[in-house]
Formats: sequence, C-alpha cells, structure tokens
Amino acid sequence: MAYYDTQNNDEQIDEILRFLFEYQPVQIKQQLLAQTKQQLDALDIAAKYQLFALVREQLPKRAKLFFSAEDFMGKQQVILDVMQHLVCVYE
Repeated sequence: MAYYDTQNNDEQIDEILRFLFEYQPVQIKQQLLAQTKQQLDALDIAAKYQLFALVREQLPKRAKLFFSAEDFMGKQQVILDVMQHLVCVYE
C-alpha cells in the first residue's frame, strides 16, 4: 500500500485568507504580518496553488483576470504586496 502525504495546510491557508479578506484593525494586521508572511513562505507548492485558487475566487472580475495572468512567482508577489499594503495603507 502506497503512502501519500495528505497534509494540505488548510489552517495556514485559512489564516492567510482571513488576513487578506477579513476586516481587522490595522494594529492587529501589523502584529500578524510577519507571522502571515512566514506561513506563506512555509507552504509547499501544492498548497500555494490551492491558496492562489481560493484567492482568485474572492476577487472581482477585473482583478481576477489580472491575477490569473500572473505566473507562480507573480501571484506570490501580488499576495505579499497586498499584505504589505493592508498594513501600510492607514499609517
């Protein structure tokens, strides 16, 4: 019987999605930024593709098209840029 690793990092993906799409006061987002970036970096390739698909579902049509046009590194960079923007936008 073959063994397959079925760990798909649902909790980490959920925390990243909550950071991106749920309202939280800026002070809380600032406290969570480093941890959330670390979680993103720790995801394996399959989990990142799952995250990208879930992020894409949340976007409006035009943003969805732009996000879909990005390659793997571009999608990851967009997510990191949005995280940074969410923390700095109200400073």
